[in-house]
Amino acid sequence: MSECVKHSAIVAAGALCAFLPWTNEAHAAGFQLREMSAEGVGSAFSGATAKATDLSTIYTNPAGMMRIEGTGAQFDLNYVVPTIRFSGEAGIGASQYSGGSGGDAGENKLVPAFYGLIDLTPTIKAGLSLTVPFGLATQYDDDWKGRYFAIESEIENIVLTPSIAWQATEQLSLGAGIQIGHADATLSNALNLSLYSLPDGKSELTGDGFGYGFTLGMLYEVSPTTRVGLSYRSQAHYTLEGTAKFTGVPGRGSVDAEAEVTMPDVVSIGAYHEINPQWTVMGDVSWTNWSTFEELRVKFDDGSADSVTEENWHDSWFVSLGADYKPRENHTIHFGIAFDQSPVPEDYRTARIPDADRYWASLGYSYEFAPDRSINFGYTHIFFDEADIEETTSSGTLKGTYEGHADILSASLTYRF
Repeated sequence: MSECVKHSAIVAAGALCAFLPWTNEAHAAGFQLREMSAEGVGSAFSGATAKATDLSTIYTNPAGMMRIEGTGAQFDLNYVVPTIRFSGEAGIGASQYSGGSGGDAGENKLVPAFYGLIDLTPTIKAGLSLTVPFGLATQYDDDWKGRYFAIESEIENIVLTPSIAWQATEQLSLGAGIQIGHADATLSNALNLSLYSLPDGKSELTGDGFGYGFTLGMLYEVSPTTRVGLSYRSQAHYTLEGTAKFTGVPGRGSVDAEAEVTMPDVVSIGAYHEINPQWTVMGDVSWTNWSTFEELRVKFDDGSADSVTEENWHDSWFVSLGADYKPRENHTIHFGIAFDQSPVPEDYRTARIPDADRYWASLGYSYEFAPDRSINFGYTHIFFDEADIEETTSSGTLKGTYEGHADILSASLTYRF
């Protein structure tokens, strides 16, 4: 029995490694989470790299800080409501596992963000962002037919980014920042012990680790009403240390494991143009270097052989277009649409990462109710493509289709001192 359970622990630890950077179906494709500001949610993050009209630019493009007057702070809160449902079968050989389809695997979550900005000199600003770029969770029913592949999967990733911006010329500003991240993960799945005439056991892994990276930004004002932005977020290397604990498994305690995970680098370019005092149009394109994610490799402290899972992801694109409309002074309505490409090849889709292409439709509203205070509200509905899955492991084969959608409700308060 020990070899069977040890192999199950290896599979589960590999899945934990996968979840360090993963967000569930409610957010951006692959590992990314884009819910950094209510204003951005309301416009599908169109022009986010060039807009620089709220403090979230500290994260999206630090050079944009030079466009924001004075010292200020901003608090954002995003409520994400995903729906993720599986239909299909699971089993090994000709034997099918009992159980339902897992219920709604989406987990509703609050995703906060904070930004602070300080004037240092007329040409230099400093900023600080505290964001959750990777996170949230999925939760299947404990007794679903795919319980040997996944039950609970949760990751919380907090990133602190101190940044600085410099007005290099009248038209050009530059920015840079350092990313300091921490990830905390919990993952569980059932263990099939029927071969030994025992009921299902359970494996639960917990792990955490730190990762570091940097960000660079540039903002160029072509004219007083037109500007373009370029930003680069580097790869961030995380060391995740975890422990697998077992219940219902005679003679098993825990297994320590360690994995190195690299978040991909991201390049974004955006444009912003004011047609007239009422209408503004904008767009953004982001490229994520997902092809760096070729495999998951987990090392064990007990001397077991490394567990290696091939991923072979491909690079992906996020493209968004949007507009702002000002019906009267201090009031702005935001619109946006986006296409978010999945980096996951169909042959490598898993129950833990049932990723698919997504389409965004967004609407938002901003109101400056005092010279130094403003509020933002944003709403996005995300449509998911159907995602076929045929995942085969030592636990058998999970075959079927995932369907889903998500709603995001966001609000923010900005205060300038």
